[in-house]
Amino acid sequence: MADVREFGRRYAFHGRPAEPADAPRLRDYRARLDAVVTVCEAGDAAAATRMLNALLAETGAVPQVVAHDGRGPHIHVSRPTAPMADRIAAHLAMGLAELLVAGESRRMATCASPTCREVFLDLSRNRSRRYCDSRTCGNRLHVAAYRARKAAAG
Repeated sequence: MADVREFGRRYAFHGRPAEPADAPRLRDYRARLDAVVTVCEAGDAAAATRMLNALLAETGAVPQVVAHDGRGPHIHVSRPTAPMADRIAAHLAMGLAELLVAGESRRMATCASPTCREVFLDLSRNRSRRYCDSRTCGNRLHVAAYRARKAAAG
């Protein structure tokens, strides 16, 4: 629960505060957003569209331009009275929808490390990134492969 509150503060999700029911809902939304990335990796834009539309409808996404707290105009994807979990999921679903509409859905990827379930946006020029973080996940696999080769040779 504290993690949800901290996330809301860090990313300035204004409105209704986090409640205990938000944490399990966010876990469910995360699984569904991860599934969107998986179908995008497979090149199934139609399935991704259906999934994103369902998420946006379920979260009650109502995009609008707002300005507050000294910030210039920006977009809020959901109403401030919606549960924190719905506001976070709507915002993330809208970001994935924008990538899909821009023809960039293949930039969404799942970390290639077998011990990691993170998804990331591949901004490399040739779309060749394989790990969510090459310093951790990528490096661990490369070190393990190196050690396995050394053990096999020795």
